[in-house]
Amino acid sequence: MEVRSDQDQRLTRQVLEGDSDAFGGLVSSYQRMVASVAWRYGIPQQEIEDVVSEVFIKAYRNLHRYRPEHPFSTWLYRLASNHAIDHVRRAHKERGRSEMPEQLADPTPAASEGMETDERAVLVREGLNELKERYREVLFLVYVEGLNVGEAARLLELPTGTVKTRLMRGRKALGKILARRHPEHFGALGNDA
Repeated sequence: MEVRSDQDQRLTRQVLEGDSDAFGGLVSSYQRMVASVAWRYGIPQQEIEDVVSEVFIKAYRNLHRYRPEHPFSTWLYRLASNHAIDHVRRAHKERGRSEMPEQLADPTPAASEGMETDERAVLVREGLNELKERYREVLFLVYVEGLNVGEAARLLELPTGTVKTRLMRGRKALGKILARRHPEHFGALGNDA
């Protein structure tokens, strides 16, 4: 983690000193994280590449606002989250809320077992989108991105105890949402939550 941070600091310094090519190193290191943030906010697959590009353009233009005493990844993560939220809001205004989500409209057939897993994944993702941001964020980082609690805490600049509490409350809230909306798949969660 320390090596990554040192490399990020070096690259941001080079970009700020006029070496725009150094920004490519930051892009290649973090494009997957930015794409994951876009996916988490429900941005359709065919729009994610554009959103990732927009986030990095915004990062490049605002790099002078980055404060090196904080990890670059934290700054970029917040920038990506804010951009994704704005993108989703604009999309809802343009399309309205009546359009069927793309994941549900996909007619591609799959094996019955795969369909069950895919369907449950879509339902969990929809449930995540109903959670408060503070819970959705930690659940995503730990269970989708695979970070441990300490890494998530550093990225979000929160105490470890706060992240643990949000994980517990987020799991409970997600279980209630899923059990209420989809008892045929998640009915047992409602008993535990």
